[in-house]
Amino acid sequence: MPWIALVGPEFEENLSLRYLASSLQQAGFDSRLLAFNRDLDLVRIADAILEADEPPIVVGLSLSFQWRARDFLALAMTLKERGYAGHITAGGHFATFACAELLRDFPELDSICRQEAEGTMVTLARAVQAGAGPAALAEIPGLGVRDAGGQVVLTAQPALPDLAKLPWPDRRGEPAACFGHPIAPLVGSRGCYANCTFCCIAAWHEESQPGKRYRLREPADVADEMVALQRTRGIDIFVFHDDNFFVPGHRKNAERFARLADALEARGIGRYATVVKARPTDADPEVFRILKERLHCIRVYVGVETDADQGLKTLGRWAHSKQNHRAIELVRELELYTCFNMLIFDPDTTVASIETNLAFMREAPEFPFNFGRVELYAGTPLLGRMQFERRCVGDYMQWDYALASVEVERIFELSLTCFRERNFGEDALANRIMGTRFDVEVARHFHPELFRPEWLEEGKRLNRALALDTVDALAEIVAHVKNAADDDEERLVATLRRRLRAKEEEVGAGARALARSISDVIGRGLPLTELGDRVATPLQRARAEG
Repeated sequence: MPWIALVGPEFEENLSLRYLASSLQQAGFDSRLLAFNRDLDLVRIADAILEADEPPIVVGLSLSFQWRARDFLALAMTLKERGYAGHITAGGHFATFACAELLRDFPELDSICRQEAEGTMVTLARAVQAGAGPAALAEIPGLGVRDAGGQVVLTAQPALPDLAKLPWPDRRGEPAACFGHPIAPLVGSRGCYANCTFCCIAAWHEESQPGKRYRLREPADVADEMVALQRTRGIDIFVFHDDNFFVPGHRKNAERFARLADALEARGIGRYATVVKARPTDADPEVFRILKERLHCIRVYVGVETDADQGLKTLGRWAHSKQNHRAIELVRELELYTCFNMLIFDPDTTVASIETNLAFMREAPEFPFNFGRVELYAGTPLLGRMQFERRCVGDYMQWDYALASVEVERIFELSLTCFRERNFGEDALANRIMGTRFDVEVARHFHPELFRPEWLEEGKRLNRALALDTVDALAEIVAHVKNAADDDEERLVATLRRRLRAKEEEVGAGARALARSISDVIGRGLPLTELGDRVATPLQRARAEG
């Protein structure tokens, strides 16, 4: 059977590739999923493609993440240099927006699949198998190709797939698990109804016009997939990756969630848990109670992003500061595990904005969070604005910019230097501690008879210790810059780095001890695999970290 190589990150089951795989299978094409998680994987993947008994007729590269684009383009170059004669295509958010530039600059790419590509990929595979030339490819909706003269041609927009008719994603391979409870990602919708200026996802779906930017699956269909996953793969934890798991309007959310819960109960799903994402505006007592009590949510990521009025305006967030605070109050009242990220640096950030965000972070220390800077992604309104204002440098592969004032830029640089290991390293504690809390919630939900309340209190204590240490250090950096103290900057950085690393060692040791405690009671003898976001089970971490 002719086969297609689908290459992309697979820290968890990559639904974008797996929907393509199931659509190709339905059309009679085999596919192989090749995980490209780090640059060291390049040679292994090239060998798998080039040394196959029969080479794939198409190699599909996932160019969703702009920061990984060079790795995937290097793979395309390697394949062609080593003699691969088949068709190389790419798709995803970045590939869609940078389609013309990529085809102009990288002759190794034969085409780009734009927008949602299940139908496009099937049609492309059929055309390549039939030996179609440039003229025929230029008739396929949803492609970027070159004509016979080498000029880039963007074909008509593809029709958006009917979510009710799409085959469910390919689920080959062993699922991730936590304490022996298998985990699977899924979606109940596609698209985004919001207009955040910094988000390439919203901008990507905006390009699907005149099709719908936001489409929902019927709760019964979602329930059918969940029950099938539980019965065929033993899935207990369902991680919803919807850009908008919640629909606009609290009443509509209550109705939709109740319908999903009813459908699951009617199908006899048994014990399960969910993980979802929410906007602060989604926080509503009735809706969140249904989420926790009937859909058994054990973690809700709340997209706070910023609590400063300036930041909310710059980022095009619909929330107000009071809604951010109400969301935190609500999850606290419901004892619902929450985590969030703070984009405390953006093109218009002021020192006052940073201080407002630090105050918010200080008010919610028991919930894990990370902080960083807004980046400029292809296709976003924020990038367009910065280009218009001539405030960004670089090219379509990577844009950079200076912050709004010398003081804010200095705070950012000092923060980056001091917090690099905690926030941005491969094993960054600010991210890893989120997994520790997840482990606690899995134990609490699935093993109530063994659960010890002190585990939850210890998890919160560790979160508070790390969070307040983060806020205190950032506040020192802000005060240093506000006082215009230049002469002792090296001493400040050295002092803060020592203190931050010491606190990380202390909190990390506490997290390892907590992991051992939970594992001694619950995890002993259970299968050990990694959670999708590279957070291992407690016993794995305890063994790996000594």
